[in-house]
Formats: sequence, C-alpha cells, structure tokens
Amino acid sequence: MNYIAHSALDMSDPAHYAGVRKPVEQATPLPNWCYNSAEFYALEVERIFKKAWNYVGHASSIPAAGDFFTHEITGMPIVLVHGHDGTIRAFHNACRHRGAPVASGAGNCRHFSCPYHSWTYATDGALFATPLIDEDDNLRHADLGLLPVRLERWHGFLFVTFDDGAMPLMDWLGDLPENCAGYGPETMVCTRRVSWDVAANWKLHFENFNDSLHIPFIHGGTLNRQKVSSRKRSTHEEMRGQCITHFTAHEGSRGLMNGQTGFEPIGTLSGRYLQGTYYPCILPGTMMAWTIDCMWIFELHPTGPASVRVVGASFFPEAATQRNDFDAIAERYYERMDAILPEDNVAVEMQQSGFRTPVQAASKFTHMETLCHAFDNWIVDQVTDTKC
Repeated sequence: MNYIAHSALDMSDPAHYAGVRKPVEQATPLPNWCYNSAEFYALEVERIFKKAWNYVGHASSIPAAGDFFTHEITGMPIVLVHGHDGTIRAFHNACRHRGAPVASGAGNCRHFSCPYHSWTYATDGALFATPLIDEDDNLRHADLGLLPVRLERWHGFLFVTFDDGAMPLMDWLGDLPENCAGYGPETMVCTRRVSWDVAANWKLHFENFNDSLHIPFIHGGTLNRQKVSSRKRSTHEEMRGQCITHFTAHEGSRGLMNGQTGFEPIGTLSGRYLQGTYYPCILPGTMMAWTIDCMWIFELHPTGPASVRVVGASFFPEAATQRNDFDAIAERYYERMDAILPEDNVAVEMQQSGFRTPVQAASKFTHMETLCHAFDNWIVDQVTDTKC
C-alpha cells in the first residue's frame, strides 16, 4: 500500500492529479486528502471562493427598503441590504473602526450600528455618526464607509465576488440564462430556506448531486419511486460558462414525491423542458433544479475542510405564490425536500468517514458519474496552475 502524509504534499503539483486528468473511463477521483486536508481547503478558499462568483441569496428575501441578511463565505462575513435608495448592496460585515460586525442575522433596519463603539452607517454604507469622536483631518466620515463587496445579479439571484478583476457575472453564467429563460427566472420568488450542518467536505455534496448511481440505494423509498427509465440521464453537457449541467427525462414534477399533485406546469416552457428536469450547477457550490412547475437550489457553504452548511431554497413563479391555496400545495414540495436532503447528508457523511483512511480506496468512476469527473477536473484547474 502507498501511504501518503497529505501535510507533506505540494498540493499545487499537477502530478498528484494525473489520475483525475485521464479520460473518465480510466480516471480516478481526487485524492482522499482533498476532502479532509486543512492545507487543501486553504487553497480552495484562496483560489476558488475568493475568486469565483458565489451565490448568496435572492432579492425576494429582502424586498423592502432596510431589509438585510448576513452571510459568510468560507468564514468571510458579509451583509446584504436593500438600501433606502432602492439598491441592493453587499458590504464586508466589519466596522471601519475596530472591525466588529455591524449586523447579525436578518431583519429590517434604518441604519447599521456597531455594537462596540456605536459607529453608525446608512444602508448605502456611508458612515454618519461616531459618538464622542468629532471629525477632524485624521477622521473623515466620507473616508470610512463600509467596504463594498462586488455584487451582480441575474434577475433576483444575487452573487458576490471578492475579486475586483473577476469576469462579469453574466460571462461566468455563460449559456445558463438562455437555457433557463423558458422557466421565467425573472418571476421566481424564494418562499422557504432551510439549512443543515453536515460533517462532510463540501465537494462530496456537489458530487452527490451529480451522481445518478446512488439514487436507487440512498433514495430507495423516496426519490427512486419516480421512475426514470434505466436511470438514464444526460452525461456532462458542454456549455459556455462556469457550470456543470445535466437533464433527466421523466414524467411529472421532480419537485414532488411520487403520486402527489401540485401546481400547473409553467406556461412558457417548451420542448424537452416539459418532459423532465434541468439540473445546472453553478460552480463552485450552487446546485439548481428547474422542473416543470418550480425550481430549487441547494447551496453549499463550506465551514471547514470536513464540514459544510447545506441550504435548501424553494422557488415558485410569483403568480403561484398569490393563489389562496399556495401554502397548502407548497407544503408538498417542502416535504419532498425535507425527505431527500437528509438522506444525501447521511450519504456524504459516510463518505467523509471513509476518506479518513490513509490509502486511496476510492479509485473509479462509472458511466453514471461523468459529471463528478468533470467537477474534479474543474477543481484541479483552479488549485493548480495547469489546465486540461
């Protein structure tokens, strides 16, 4: 057996990923230490999460002036706020005086006030009060506003990046907006968000979402009851943009458990989109499912090398949310999410346990895991200086 101490590795050395780079039929997955090494996780923070466009939430969650929510991206705190001028902005959640957070949780406010020394900021980030301290040549309010985080949006979907040199968001998304246009993404409203803290590396959840092979075994009494002929689904679909996508053909809505009825299909859909579910995953950690009557997002927010907060967010067309019976029908969709995601959480935690072995036991992809292979190669692209 070849026992390797991952702490001794030069993790940017392409030689460690030679197996990943092979064609999928011969390829091996990422080394075990990519899922539990603090050093590798630090590389991901620097080269992926600080550089990428990270999905952080939906504008329908902060519809009114003064509405805000806080968020962390790999430990980096930010606050998003619907300003009193109507603009949604993102800021580093740190006072310009001594760095304490100026906001916590979510809610509505007229301004942000630091709990340490009460420095106070408008919802556009401008500093306007420093109690007991007068402005002078060394302290000008105009110079000490909250530091902005670059935010761009696709309809109501909000993304941030810490890289001022990053490509525009729409270039990052590539063909995705056009592919999703028939679903009416501009009409979608987020009606519920739930979260789970999972003892597993974030990549395992991304790979699990794109792995068709586990469904009969992990979801045997739930999702697997919605029959898909021979577990068929598209392999990695090539598209422009930082996305990995597939489409599963089936009858009915994938947003419901087998035998349940829900909302009518979205009226603007056509072609294959009426006959299955489109699963685009926006790299690095936003997994979407667009089905005939709704959509949902699984958000991956890493909290360490072997832990991740998984958020399940449910979306419906605004017209559906205005129905008198919306809450009763939507509950059926929530039941589906609340049954499926915990099963996936158990599955990835089992994998995480196995990846603590000092040998490379995981050694093969199958034809039902081609998207996992594509994702692993994208990870290697980011953390090394070499490309496929």
